[in-house]
Amino acid sequence: MIARFQEVASYDLPLPADGHGLSAGGRAAAAPKAASAHLPDSLLVRNAIWFCHLRWIVVALLALFGVLGQFAGLLPRFGLRAHPGWPFVAAAVLLIANLAYLAHARALARSDPPRGVKRNLWAQIVLDLVVLTVVVHHMGSLETYAAFAYLFHIVLACVFFPRGWSFIVTAIAVGLYLACVALEGAGVLAPASLYASSALRDQMDAMPGVRFLNVGWAMVTWAVVAYLTSHLSAMVRQRDSELAATNRRLLEAQRERARHMLHTTHELKAPFSAIHANVQLLLKGYCGALPDPALSVLGRITARCQRLAAEIQEMLQLANLQSKAQTPAMAELDLAQVLDWSIAQVRPIAAQREISVDRALRPASILAVEDHMKMLFLNLLANAVNYSQAGGHVRVECAPHPHDGPLVTIEDHGIGIPADKLPHIFDAYYRTNEAVQHNKESTGLGLAIVQQVAEAHRVRVSVESAPGIGTRFILHFPPPAAPARSSKGKESDDGVPDDC
Repeated sequence: MIARFQEVASYDLPLPADGHGLSAGGRAAAAPKAASAHLPDSLLVRNAIWFCHLRWIVVALLALFGVLGQFAGLLPRFGLRAHPGWPFVAAAVLLIANLAYLAHARALARSDPPRGVKRNLWAQIVLDLVVLTVVVHHMGSLETYAAFAYLFHIVLACVFFPRGWSFIVTAIAVGLYLACVALEGAGVLAPASLYASSALRDQMDAMPGVRFLNVGWAMVTWAVVAYLTSHLSAMVRQRDSELAATNRRLLEAQRERARHMLHTTHELKAPFSAIHANVQLLLKGYCGALPDPALSVLGRITARCQRLAAEIQEMLQLANLQSKAQTPAMAELDLAQVLDWSIAQVRPIAAQREISVDRALRPASILAVEDHMKMLFLNLLANAVNYSQAGGHVRVECAPHPHDGPLVTIEDHGIGIPADKLPHIFDAYYRTNEAVQHNKESTGLGLAIVQQVAEAHRVRVSVESAPGIGTRFILHFPPPAAPARSSKGKESDDGVPDDC
């Protein structure tokens, strides 16, 4: 049907990052831990797994180098020495160790909290430095640039660990390299080289000052890189810590405002109910006959009370949805039945404006909070009716998906939404100028409620609209999972827990 739109604009409501929203048990995700001198263990686990994946490249390169060395005359053609099987030995050691590291890191990723991740990273770095020293010796500790490969681990240590620990890694790398050079100079290790010609090594042996200069420059380079990288990493961690602290304060202030708003709006319900009830008594003549001007004033008071009562109800619903204290029960629902109920609620309003509501509903199961689904569909259907032209029609479709969760479509032939305003329609109290002119009674909270419910239930919401033609909301529900256990926090129709 949307093909009838001449210039269709679309917008997909972004879902929050994984881990937010309601779980199968209805619990909200926990707040992140504060940043510190150490990276959070959860991030270190991801770094450890990433480090293992990076090591596969090193294993493949060593194995490839070993294979090339088996072809007689291939390496000498490029001035390189035909080597024995040390690349295969180094690759095999890294392969076996990497399998163990990766299995351990993945086990840590499934545990909460992931204890032992620092030991995993330390083991990876130390073994890598030992194997790298062997590789540096065989490639040429002085006449090649292989020794600068130590910088990879020094930089990673500065990123993963606090400054003190990164300097320990740097000291280990320096110690291993100096030991390799010293053992070669003392004749304990036979000098090896990647180059077929030994002329460069012979010249360096004839000039000991050059050897010390090269080693010294390498040490200075490593130290400078370690200092700069650790300093920058410390600055980033400090800024992250400050941002995390600020974010915690903002979240706490937001929660406090939400609690205050929830309490205040809840307290307003009773006075407005009393005003409305007393006005109804006056209108029905229980206090005697009233002149027409007084009846007109009372009519306006009634309309205003009804609008404010609706706004208070939506504010309570939104505040309750945003509250992390509630853990409502999730259950298996039939979307078609929930939509049937929701359509029945908006039919009286639609009938007043001669708007027909067509439906094509097929049974489709989801795992959700029933009250929340009713809020979601009531707001979308009310918008579809309120922003349709008199005498128009609204189309509601629901169907299961063979390879995914159910799909629900709610389409109207109303005023539509300009393309540049689509990304803002889910903001609380936001209303386009066209919407204000068409319907002055709306509170601007309906789609904010839709967003909260969609995020909590991982529903992907897409909007397609064209001004003057109409709007279509497409809801992609996740596949149903196992039913959640029952929990407290059942809500009343106004979105406030029954035990408030």
